[in-house]
Amino acid sequence: MPRFADNWVLDKCMFDYVQGGSCACCGFPHLFAPGGLEGMINAMSDLETDTATNEINAAKASPWPPDMRDQIWSDRLLLRFRMKKDMKVYRAFLEGVVKGDDMDKEEVDVKDSIAPLHQFCINDLSPTQLRQIFQLPRSELTEVLKSKYKICSAYAVVFCTVAEQLANFKVTGYGVDARSSSGDDNSEEIFEKELKFEKIGPGFCLNIATNHGVGGSHDWKVNDEVLLKFLQRMVSLAGPTLLARAAKTSHDNDGSDSDKDGSETSEKNDSNIPSFRSDRRVIRLMIARYWADRLMEKYNEVQKKKGEQTIENSKVVT
Repeated sequence: MPRFADNWVLDKCMFDYVQGGSCACCGFPHLFAPGGLEGMINAMSDLETDTATNEINAAKASPWPPDMRDQIWSDRLLLRFRMKKDMKVYRAFLEGVVKGDDMDKEEVDVKDSIAPLHQFCINDLSPTQLRQIFQLPRSELTEVLKSKYKICSAYAVVFCTVAEQLANFKVTGYGVDARSSSGDDNSEEIFEKELKFEKIGPGFCLNIATNHGVGGSHDWKVNDEVLLKFLQRMVSLAGPTLLARAAKTSHDNDGSDSDKDGSETSEKNDSNIPSFRSDRRVIRLMIARYWADRLMEKYNEVQKKKGEQTIENSKVVT
């Protein structure tokens, strides 16, 4: 098994938890777990029935202490609950972009926001500004988990470790984590394939701009294809679901949740090692949201300045 695989995550979390413990304020998993461990795992909407059964068995057989195990699963559920509540923020923003000045428009498709957002990125932002937006140091992810979502218990240890696994994802030999959606939205999978990590420099990033300079000079050009792929992912942040759940296939009956070779099924988990695939998907989602938040902030800032300029111009004319 290569380094940074799921068994490495399991062992490292145990070591870090024992070394650092968990905070008292988050040590009440029963508040969010009316169905116990099984209820928490079954509440994960992106886990197929057989996969959930495997996770329950693996969790019970894991070397983690019961209090640590239950804290992890309760905060997994709590994190998703809080992230789901944020979906309406992205939908409201995207609908506002589509409506523009016509706020009375009733029929709105958030996919129609891609074109105006693309024009905004090309016309109102420089390639350098875009590069700065689409960067995220790995340490910032843990800060987001603690400051925005108020989670700092044992799951924070898992989250930090899985973020390190994600930064070294190519080493694991695992395939694509994203589910093949039953619809036509494959933006999660496309985003996963475009996401990169650079140890020296920006951390997590997208190849959003390329340098066409010669002889050490810098002449950055926007990578239009990557930009459009991100905007498609940004639209998916509005829902209707937090994470896509694959349509059930005949392979699902083998009880597998693959990380190997990009297939939808995997080798059976004979060693009872929990899969951290779902955590990796959540972290990638958090990265996409972080960049979407920064783009939204810049968009609102520019639109506000344009509005103020329009008012000033009208005053001059009158």
